[in-house]
Amino acid sequence: MGAIAINKLWTKLIGILLVLLAWCTVAAAQPPSELDVGLVVAQFSAEIVVDEKMSALEPNGNRTIIDKGKYFAAVSAGKILLGNHTFSSGTVLEIADLSDADPDKRAVARPRNLITVNRQPYRGQLKIYVTDDGKKLTVVNRVPMEYYVNSVLGPKSSPVWPDEAIKAQAVAVRSLAWYCKQNPKSAFFAVRAVDPEAFYGGIRNENKNITKIAAKTSGQVLYYKGMPAATYNCESSGGMTVGSEEALQRDIPYLQAVEDYDTECPEFTWEKKIQTATISRVLEQNGHKIGRLRGYRLSDSKRPDIRDRYPSGRVKLIYLQGDQGSVTMSGKEFADLLALSSTWFDAFAVDPIPDKLDVPVENGYGIEVGKKQIPIEVKGREEGAWKAAIPGFHFLNGTQDETLLFKGKGIGNGVGLSKWGAKGMADNASETPDDYYKTILQHYYPGTYLVSAY
Repeated sequence: MGAIAINKLWTKLIGILLVLLAWCTVAAAQPPSELDVGLVVAQFSAEIVVDEKMSALEPNGNRTIIDKGKYFAAVSAGKILLGNHTFSSGTVLEIADLSDADPDKRAVARPRNLITVNRQPYRGQLKIYVTDDGKKLTVVNRVPMEYYVNSVLGPKSSPVWPDEAIKAQAVAVRSLAWYCKQNPKSAFFAVRAVDPEAFYGGIRNENKNITKIAAKTSGQVLYYKGMPAATYNCESSGGMTVGSEEALQRDIPYLQAVEDYDTECPEFTWEKKIQTATISRVLEQNGHKIGRLRGYRLSDSKRPDIRDRYPSGRVKLIYLQGDQGSVTMSGKEFADLLALSSTWFDAFAVDPIPDKLDVPVENGYGIEVGKKQIPIEVKGREEGAWKAAIPGFHFLNGTQDETLLFKGKGIGNGVGLSKWGAKGMADNASETPDDYYKTILQHYYPGTYLVSAY
């Protein structure tokens, strides 16, 4: 072997060793059972409150002990301002333990102590970064994985639900976090706290009873063919989950459309009425100045047109025509702007009428003795035959009180395991052994398997 070939071989070996060394350094800095969560992302300031002394450790090793109190973190000249202190980007904040006189050991955080960010208490550490060309800051919470799971799971479940449903949810939440840990959403954090399908609210969202049940699956995550599985999950799909090709525009074998058992969800079907004047105002506030709404194009969900709906019936695009212009937007953007529960909806123009009708109740002598409320079902205006000339287009009168009635199904993106579906499976199972949660997971994520990650 020539000298050049040997040199190339050594270069490759050194490169591999450097990669392994870097991985080991990261692994040592962040244990596998911890997760970095973005609490405040690219903002000008954040309120931080601590009830005990706090340690601030900068990347260069300098450590400062800060008194308890309320602080406003901000950025100035590429540095982090915290009260009268100035720190470098990447500074770690944690409750300081001053019980040991040795200065090298006195800044170890006690696990029960909390730091409050924007009036929300969190466990673990905070890391503050300077971002956006030195103009804004990002605050990250490094928290033990199981505490993250408990916080996300709290609002998603109920302690009176079947244990196997709660365990299935816990694995789904943990697995998605584990996947994001390997495939972070940012250079600074793996997941964001405000993810609508996995909202992380710190200690306030934890539930002791749910935590005890979730702990029975501690460290368990789903894998697919040797890689962490992206176990997206939702609240309710409306009877059929959404495949990855539709929701994520990529083929993920274990995220296919499957039957959901979420009929007990209060919003399995839902309705919402919004005046067209309100819709026009919301559009303008978000940069779509089209004037008074005069029409919209959207096919029937039972007869979806591939131009504006996905095969599932969910809205892909919606066209809105105003007297000053028009706009075409995605179903998700439109649903988010109007706070609709999902993108699986139909829209009907209706005349403004009350939701309920008060009917007097009389006795045998014709004397009114009370009232009874009768709900009024709104079906929408009759479609004229002339509208067939423009399929899917709905003309509006443009009156001040004109209203659109939205009728839809499900809550959220409809991808993967739904919390109400997991409950439905557990409730309807003939037998629910202690490992039935694995059956639930296999239904929503076929082909995956459990791994003890830590």
